[in-house]
Amino acid sequence: MALTDWVPQIRGALNQALTDHIKVTQSKLAQQSPKDTGRLASSWFIGKNQPDLKVREEPWGTPSKRTYPGGKGTEGVITKKGTMKVETEQYSGKITIDGDWYISNNLTYAQRCAFDPVYAKGAPGGANWFTAISTQQSHDLRKRIKSQMGKIK
Repeated sequence: MALTDWVPQIRGALNQALTDHIKVTQSKLAQQSPKDTGRLASSWFIGKNQPDLKVREEPWGTPSKRTYPGGKGTEGVITKKGTMKVETEQYSGKITIDGDWYISNNLTYAQRCAFDPVYAKGAPGGANWFTAISTQQSHDLRKRIKSQMGKIK
């Protein structure tokens, strides 16, 4: 195969691997986020060259009613279940290797839910849901790149 034919195929494979990686990661973050109303899970946005600063509007679903036997700031006990909706917004542009990519969540409580076990309890991915996803990133991306490169003939 001539080099002029090979370069576009490599670029295409890298673009596809990155596209798959970013979309799957956004989906994992939404699925594994702690959920009450679904606003946190629905607020993971993809941005090119800078974070997307959007947030889902309030109200987003109906929060569960809780009591806090240990006081505020402790794990609450749900006394009445709320309603939840989870919708991830798909990135509308083309994802390519020619930029810096961000998956961000700009809710004021997002960082606390990602790293504080009290707030992350009940997350489908467990109390360390965010750390588990973030530590897998380089491994997952390498796997996707290897898979896409293997398709080049």
